[in-house]
Amino acid sequence: MRRAVKVTLKFATAKKRRAINALLSRYRSAVNFYIRSLWHERGKLDASTLARLQDTELSARYKSQALKQALDIVVATRKAAKTIGKFVRCPVFRGAAVLDAKFVNIESGNGSFDLIVRISSLVSRQRISIPTCKTAVANKWLDVPGAQWIHGCALSEDSLILWVEVPDCAPKTDGRVLAVDIGLNKLLSDSDGNHYGRGFKAIRDKIRRSKPNSKARYRHYRERTNFINFSVNRLPFYSLSALGVEDLSDMKHGKKKGRGKNFRKAIAAWTYREVLNRMSCKAAENRVRLFAVDPANTSRTCPECGCCEKENRNGENFSCVRCGHRADADSVGARNILARTLATLRSVESLGPIKAV
Repeated sequence: MRRAVKVTLKFATAKKRRAINALLSRYRSAVNFYIRSLWHERGKLDASTLARLQDTELSARYKSQALKQALDIVVATRKAAKTIGKFVRCPVFRGAAVLDAKFVNIESGNGSFDLIVRISSLVSRQRISIPTCKTAVANKWLDVPGAQWIHGCALSEDSLILWVEVPDCAPKTDGRVLAVDIGLNKLLSDSDGNHYGRGFKAIRDKIRRSKPNSKARYRHYRERTNFINFSVNRLPFYSLSALGVEDLSDMKHGKKKGRGKNFRKAIAAWTYREVLNRMSCKAAENRVRLFAVDPANTSRTCPECGCCEKENRNGENFSCVRCGHRADADSVGARNILARTLATLRSVESLGPIKAV
């Protein structure tokens, strides 16, 4: 598995920083040129599409990499537009330059700087040598037997994202099974009755109130990401062998029954996929198998008597109309997810080795 590590560029000299900024400026211009070109005229990673860009200081290799990144952006944007069924404008690239081993070499340093990253510059056969330091996260992954650097990076003005290839380990066979319900107000509720991320509603509301594409909105997006990471990290992965979640999709699409205006506003800033990606990452790190189960009626079914009625749930409160069982609706959902996870686990284990989802 591949793990990302962020390192700083603050140790680079002013001259090297200018060289990095110049490279990023030319590279982003090339990517945006190809995005605009591909948006109006189809193309692919070939000589004819590459030749559309003429006047540039970038080398042929950098032009090819810029075209490759532009293709990925255009394909992803069109795919997302098709999925949500909305018109989208031509995207603008302002992000990091994703470079592979043709441009980047990672070496061990000496003394205070134990890491040297060498990146091809705009000048032929000259590289920008960036001294930096390994972080605690980098050392954590490099200490795993068989782990090694991947020669490549995502380059921005003030930092580098590097990658460490860590060998896959077999899933744990000992440990308990836990299930988690991902909610709109309490971000996570587990089958043990614990809740994580009770302040998520406040962050959701900040995003909704901020102006689209404003600095405030992007700041709140970062706050949401940090909040999600903090909440997921609190789950007891160290003691688990399997984790169950709901297999949710298309929650934000369409005006379906029961999805009024208030619900659509609340869910607009909700990001189930980001939570699930973080949980997948942590599960892989801790050798925990992750199962996605059918979400139908998990918060409407009584875990005590099995009664499934719409009237069982009222907001965040659950009260069974048959047996009178009362509980938090998210906790009830987590218990039902656990039951489905255990059923899936038993059926999968009867067939032999499994692969985590």
